[in-house]
Amino acid sequence: MGVSGTAVDRLAALVGWNGRSSHRPDWSSLHAAFGHRFPTDFQQYVERFPPGTVDFVQVFHPYERDFQGDPAVYVEQLLARTDPANDIEDWYRFGNAPGELFSWGTVNGEFELCWELTNGPPDTWTCVVADIRCQTGERHPGGMVDLLLDVLGGTGRVSSLDYLREILPTAFEPYL
Repeated sequence: MGVSGTAVDRLAALVGWNGRSSHRPDWSSLHAAFGHRFPTDFQQYVERFPPGTVDFVQVFHPYERDFQGDPAVYVEQLLARTDPANDIEDWYRFGNAPGELFSWGTVNGEFELCWELTNGPPDTWTCVVADIRCQTGERHPGGMVDLLLDVLGGTGRVSSLDYLREILPTAFEPYL
């Protein structure tokens, strides 16, 4: 599932983003705080895009103001965001251990965009679109950039987010 820079370039073109992030991530500190390496496509996304949104779709960027530029705060806040869902019996567990979901984004605060963590290489992790309130989840066979390309490209391959076709085309808006 490795993704070349061309997938991130296709995503940037799809959402009208011509810039680059001004942030230079300290990947070793981010990996240490997370307890894993981040998938290649996420790293490429963070290096290409600054913090921002595409309408209802938000990728949790490590350099959003809320995270204070601190990798530990980034991971802690993302774990706290989904921790209440761990009280639901017989459903996904959220966390940063193998077998758990770790949220890398959200759609309108209703759906969590997650990796299903394994002991395997991060580029092999499956993405899951989790609806915590309805206790449903939809697996996506590609990486996070592939999922964003499908959702924002209106392919219909992510049925739980098919309603987003109504807002397409849309543009990336960086936070100020």
